[in-house]
Amino acid sequence: MSHDLPAAVPPAAEGRRLRRLSLTGAGLLVPATVLAGIVALSSENAGRCLTYGENCGSTPGAAFPVSLAVAAVAFAIAQGADRTGVRKAALWTQLGAEAAFLMLVMTVFA
Repeated sequence: MSHDLPAAVPPAAEGRRLRRLSLTGAGLLVPATVLAGIVALSSENAGRCLTYGENCGSTPGAAFPVSLAVAAVAFAIAQGADRTGVRKAALWTQLGAEAAFLMLVMTVFA
């Protein structure tokens, strides 16, 4: 009686899966940003910040484009890299930068 072990995932299939996950993460950034903006606008401080300019967050303005730039570069690497390890690291970097951007959006009125 032999025990058949599942075959390892071929590198080509793993690469396609990582590219698809990276593309999905990038595609979901816009709806997630809209949702995070709605959540930020529903906070107690948002009205006072928008109306009077009081109690606004102190997030530096450069943090937003820097996090998006890191996500964009990581997305490009995840889509074009040959090695699976590099592609995997780029995917996690992309998702982390996108999460940082969303957190910045949610705390803009904090």
